[in-house]
Amino acid sequence: MAIPDYLENTVKDYADQAKAAYSAPINTGTFTGRQFVAGEDPLQTQAINMAQQGVGSYSPYLQAAQAAQRTGAGQLGLAGQTLGGAYGALGQAGSALGGVGGTINQAGSTLGRAGSALGQAGSAYGGMGQFQAAGAGAAQGAANIAGGAAGMTGPNAYKQFMSPYQQQVIDATLAEYDKQGAAGAQQIKDSAISSGNFGGGREGAQLGEYQANRLADRAALQGSMLERGFGQANQLAQQNFANQGDLFGMQQGLGGMASNLFNQQGQMGAAQQGLAGAQQSLANAQLGRGTAMQNLAQSQLGRGQAIQGLSAAQQGLAGAYGNQINQQFGLSDFQRQGMGQDISALGSMGAIRQGLNQAQLTADQQAARTGAYEPYGRLTQFGNVLTGLGGGYAGQQYQDPGSGGSPFQTALGTATGLAGLYGKIFG
Repeated sequence: MAIPDYLENTVKDYADQAKAAYSAPINTGTFTGRQFVAGEDPLQTQAINMAQQGVGSYSPYLQAAQAAQRTGAGQLGLAGQTLGGAYGALGQAGSALGGVGGTINQAGSTLGRAGSALGQAGSAYGGMGQFQAAGAGAAQGAANIAGGAAGMTGPNAYKQFMSPYQQQVIDATLAEYDKQGAAGAQQIKDSAISSGNFGGGREGAQLGEYQANRLADRAALQGSMLERGFGQANQLAQQNFANQGDLFGMQQGLGGMASNLFNQQGQMGAAQQGLAGAQQSLANAQLGRGTAMQNLAQSQLGRGQAIQGLSAAQQGLAGAYGNQINQQFGLSDFQRQGMGQDISALGSMGAIRQGLNQAQLTADQQAARTGAYEPYGRLTQFGNVLTGLGGGYAGQQYQDPGSGGSPFQTALGTATGLAGLYGKIFG
């Protein structure tokens, strides 16, 4: 197709410009490279350092618990040896009673003491009721807590933890987004007026495409904010359920303590019964023994009871060391949970700041890329105009290679993703 005479000079000028523009290489280093990647935020560095320092922080508590366990085991061993001595002393008393010959009056006196011991055994058994009732009360408390925790589960458990201001934040954000969208549409109309295409099909196509993209981005922004609000509420609901579980465990522990007291009271009654039986045996032996042998037998019995008391004290000390072990484990869990929450908070805030920094770098990268390709866009538009004036068909509309998603939307998605990642690792 021949070039009209009135366009010949213009076409030659266009060819010279195109040759100069397309023969010069593009310096891609101005809009590519690591300088457009946001670095690690100081808060993220602090969270990572804290996590590294926390590795193995439970060791001192574990070592203290192991030391207490070894000491408690030693005390139980001493208690066993002491009980062996008590059995030896009681055996000596029995031997002495075997050789005692006494009067019936002395035997009756000893039987009276046996009756007193039986009375004490009955009192000990009578006191078991209060500890049994305490254990039942603790069990009922644990059941009540479990019932309350059950009401905090299910698909609607998160609703009571939703922020009352979430809808206001969403409305304000979407209103600002719509305001920006209206400004962008006005720019398209202004451009159409300045180019002489106002009211034409090209303006309508541009406005339609722009509005469609804006609606999709608006829906994505709204969905992101709703999803984040749900995630936070669901996490709070899970934490509340875990707290209820801790209370349930503590209540069960109280029930276990009451059960131990109940068993100890029963053991005390059994010991009193055993003592009464020993005294009855002594009384039977005193039927054939004298007063001197009777005193010797009583002395041996007293020594056995004293050794039994020492053994009980050693058993109590071993139990105290057992409680110390549980306390060390509790301190270790509390220390690690607190550190995990601090690490998660620092990591989340650092991720938000890193996302905003990345959005700024991405905007700079897009601006540099647009500037590098701007001459090609002008030549393309110029060529389309010349083609239309010469009676030909215009080529494809030039697309800015630097256009992309909103930097603010990119930052919001990045920060949300990184914050969720820190919560899963250290939460």
